[in-house]
Amino acid sequence: MMLLVICLAVFIATVDSANDAVAFTKGLASHSHLTKGEIIPFDRNITIINAVFTSDGKFQVQTPGIYSFHFHALSRNDEEIWMDLYKNKEYIVSIYASTYNDWADGGNTVILELQKGDLIFVKAVDDYNNWIYGAADEVYTTFSGELVVPETTAASSDKVAFCVSLTHNMTLNGDRVIYDKIFTNVGNGYNANTGVFTVSVPGLYMIHYHALAELGETMWLDLYHNDKYINSAFGAAPSTYADHGNSAILDLHAGDKVSVNGKPGNTVIIYGDASDEQLYATFSAFLISPALHGAPASVGTNRQVPAFSVGLTRDVDSTQTGLATNNVIFDRVWTNQGGVFNMATGVFTAKIHGVYVFHYHALSDKNTEVLIDLYHKDQYIDSLYGHHTNGWAGGSNSATLELSVDDTVHLDMAVNTTTAMSGDPNDIYTTFSGYLLSPITN
Repeated sequence: MMLLVICLAVFIATVDSANDAVAFTKGLASHSHLTKGEIIPFDRNITIINAVFTSDGKFQVQTPGIYSFHFHALSRNDEEIWMDLYKNKEYIVSIYASTYNDWADGGNTVILELQKGDLIFVKAVDDYNNWIYGAADEVYTTFSGELVVPETTAASSDKVAFCVSLTHNMTLNGDRVIYDKIFTNVGNGYNANTGVFTVSVPGLYMIHYHALAELGETMWLDLYHNDKYINSAFGAAPSTYADHGNSAILDLHAGDKVSVNGKPGNTVIIYGDASDEQLYATFSAFLISPALHGAPASVGTNRQVPAFSVGLTRDVDSTQTGLATNNVIFDRVWTNQGGVFNMATGVFTAKIHGVYVFHYHALSDKNTEVLIDLYHKDQYIDSLYGHHTNGWAGGSNSATLELSVDDTVHLDMAVNTTTAMSGDPNDIYTTFSGYLLSPITN
C-alpha cells in the first residue's frame, strides 16, 4: 500500500530577484471533510509570489525549472488523512496519518523538473474519507512550493537533480536505505546500487527526508553526512502507520556522500509497495549556494547567502522551571551562514530583504504532546502537532515568507499547553532551518 521515495536537487545559485522568484504557501484555516478525490480547499494565502493557480486550486507552472514542494496535514481526533500530490494526471507521492483516539500528522517533500503549463496539486485519495483539522490560529495543513532552479539561469553542466523511490518493504538493522526506482537523476549523482548521493558541486545544501513505518512497526532513520550523524526521524504506533521527517542545511564538499540509514541497534521496517501507486516517504535536497574557491557564494557585496540550521540535543518541557521565554532555544548548530540565527534567543533576523523558506520538525516526549507555532515577528503563520498516548509522535511544517530587513522569525511553544520535546546528542528530532530563496532588489 505504501511506497518510499527519495528526491534530491541541486542548483548553482539562489534566484536572482523576486521578479524571477516563484514561491507560495497556502494553509487550511478551517476543518474540512473530503472524499472522492477532492482537491484540498486551502483557504488562507500565507505567501503568493509570482505563483499562478487555476480556479480549482491547482498550481500552474509559468516558469520552467526545478521546483521543491512540501505538503503537511493534521487529522481530526480519531480520524485519518490520506492525500496525494499530483503532476497533471500523474501520481507523484502521498501522505498518510492516523492515531487511535488522537490527532495525527503527516508530511512530505518532493523535487520535480517542470515545464510551462504543468499542474501540481494536492487531493484526497479517491473514495476515501479525509477529516482535516484547521482553525484560524491552528494552521497545520499547508502546501508550499518554490522554484529553485529556473531553466534559463543555470548551465546544463551545473544542474544536478535526482528523485528515487523504494518499491518494496525494507527491513533495516543500521544499514543504508537502497532506493531502487529512479524518477530523476540529472548529473548522475545518485547511485542506485549503493543508495548514496555523491556531491559534485560543493556548497550549501538543503536536505529533507520523510518516512512511514510498516503497519504496527517502527520507523527510525538517521541522516548521515559521510560517516557523521546529523539528525533523526522516528515513528511507531500500534495498529497503524507512523510518519515523521526531518531537515538540515549542510555545507558539503565535492566527493561528500549523503545517505539515510536505519538506526543502529534497532530493527526498522519501512513500507513500500509498487503495485499500488503510493509513495509515502521522501529524501530531498538542493544546493542553496555554491562554494567559490573554498568560500560560500555571496548575495550582494560582501554578504553571504543567509541560511541557518539548528537542532535540539536535550529534552525540553515548556512547564519546567527556569525558562526565560516560550521560544524554542536550540543547542546544536549545523549552519549559521551570515550569523542570522541567535542561539541565545532562538530568533532568526533577516539581513536582506527577500523571499525566505523555513522548515521545522519536532518529536514529542513519551505520552506528552508537542505543539509549536511559527511566527513572523508577532504574526502567527502555522503550526505542528504531535501526541501519542504511551508513545512518541512527530510533527512538521513549512512556510515561504517575504521578509524585510530586520524582520524576525522564531518558533514558539504554544501558550496554555504542555509541550515536551524529546532530544539527545545522538537522537536529534527537533530542528529549525531557513534560507534565502531570492533577494528583493527594488
